[in-house]
Amino acid sequence: MSAKLVAYKYVPPGFEMVIEKKEVKAWNLWWNVQLTDDPESWDNEIKAINKMQDRLGELTEDQRLIRAQMAEFCRVSPLFPESVDILCEEIGTGRLTMPHKLGCEGRNLMEYLGYHDAESMEKQRIYSLGEYARAMRRWLSGEKAKSPIDAKVSGFLGEVTEPREVCVEGILSLLESGEFSLSLIKDMCEVECRKMGASLDTTARPVHCFKCSGGRMNENGFPDCFCSNGTLMDAGILCTRVNDDWGSVVREYRRFAEEYILSYAFAINSWLMGSTSEAVTSFTPCRYVTEEIAKEIPSRVCASLGDRDGVKAWLAACLLKTLKSNQRWHKVDELIDDFPEATTWFQEIPEGESD
Repeated sequence: MSAKLVAYKYVPPGFEMVIEKKEVKAWNLWWNVQLTDDPESWDNEIKAINKMQDRLGELTEDQRLIRAQMAEFCRVSPLFPESVDILCEEIGTGRLTMPHKLGCEGRNLMEYLGYHDAESMEKQRIYSLGEYARAMRRWLSGEKAKSPIDAKVSGFLGEVTEPREVCVEGILSLLESGEFSLSLIKDMCEVECRKMGASLDTTARPVHCFKCSGGRMNENGFPDCFCSNGTLMDAGILCTRVNDDWGSVVREYRRFAEEYILSYAFAINSWLMGSTSEAVTSFTPCRYVTEEIAKEIPSRVCASLGDRDGVKAWLAACLLKTLKSNQRWHKVDELIDDFPEATTWFQEIPEGESD
């Protein structure tokens, strides 16, 4: 790949810079948190984290790439919440693993550096759809949810009924054929939704994805929409709840993300505050984060992050802020707003970490 990171000493906190053929480009690493490129407009929490970065000295290329990968994080990515575990493990080891696409909000920095090639993205897509298929099979067999994707699928589908079984079998027939594309999945889920009697005349996420053009570019060279396979799968599954109004269905869709955002925020915040894994606060909101999963998250996060040092603390703070503030420009109240104890680190930043 010809694009390379600019020497770190020239890069301001909160940004990344790349050079290719003598042309230098800058990327705002906080775009997925606040939709502004003006550092003066960033909130005090971001400014405090940037001060931490400014005191760290030289960062390794891997550490910079971990931060760049975090900048594309989005809670509606098919990899969420596994994406948070990936980032915690990378922060702990200080090494970028197989570069995963964690969302669509990084303004293509990782693609520009050559890390999201067609082969790796296809592997990730097949993995994600395979997880959905396995979770739907477990729902059909009445198995207890053991993972976030199990909890999502079973929660979205609800109790087993004959119409829901037929819908799920229709989706599975395509997924398990191995011959599918974004447009095929879109068309198939739309057909199943209409069979269930669902009205698709809504702009609410994720049902708005049925209006997606399937990857065609607009006049500005950007996709008409950024709907992923996972978002379309969520829409198809949620159509089985047509007895509910779309407002309640959309709130259910958001609830899944909010519960996991809160659970991981508790764990990362506790690590930043110096708690041991045994003392990390667990949270059990009951619907999607089961009691078993709630106990696993803090111990897994602490084990992944490992012993604290300055770079890890900075990256973990970046992740906590990303979890707390990603997608909050929609100005909608969220579960984490009712639990200020999940982000106390921002109110009690230890002396020397912000000044």
